[in-house]
Amino acid sequence: MNRRAFTRTMRILESRYSIDDWSRGMTSFEVLISTILSQNTTFANERRGFKDLRSRVGAITPQRIAQTPEAEIAAAIWHAGLAEQKAPRIVAVARTLGEGRGNRLERILELPTDRARQDLIALPGVGPKTADVVLAMAAGHPTFPVDTHIARIARRWNLVRRTDYESIRAALERWTPPGKRKAWHLAIIAHGRALCKARNPRCGECPVRRDCDWYRRRRTRAQRSRRGTSPRATKD
Repeated sequence: MNRRAFTRTMRILESRYSIDDWSRGMTSFEVLISTILSQNTTFANERRGFKDLRSRVGAITPQRIAQTPEAEIAAAIWHAGLAEQKAPRIVAVARTLGEGRGNRLERILELPTDRARQDLIALPGVGPKTADVVLAMAAGHPTFPVDTHIARIARRWNLVRRTDYESIRAALERWTPPGKRKAWHLAIIAHGRALCKARNPRCGECPVRRDCDWYRRRRTRAQRSRRGTSPRATKD
């Protein structure tokens, strides 16, 4: 897929899907905790874990989380999976952000994007993906977070030779206008959930299949296979 095809594809997906901004109405700290919960689980499980955490501790703030025993956090977020690993991360990041005066997370998010990203990654439990999600969803920074759906679709579209996180992110940011990165991030995720699934993708219903390298390769193989198994005329 070249740049022109990518832009055409993204415009189609943006108009096709009703974009669900799951972060609307959340504080930046809630977005951070939600993103940590989302690691290695589904969106539905993350939402259930976040809801249960809020029910258990009340307002999700650094101070409230820092004062809650890890065991209680783990019990509350059980549905999000890996609770015994995520609970210590959540408590540690809450304690770190709760140190000092004022809202430390907000101060970080007010920094230039590259500096804010470095400072977020330095926090406990925060890697590049989590940092990019918080930057984009909580503060409107022009990052393009890469989740499992986006990584899969980027490979299918042949956008990158290397498939590590930073290579995919850099390729998407290079071809996406800064003002569109959040919307297109959400559009690709919606497409991955609805049609371009990991197993049994629904290519026949896909509105952008004509520009999809993976679909074209599959179609070519299928055509060759049919030709190879079709009856051939034989001489007497």
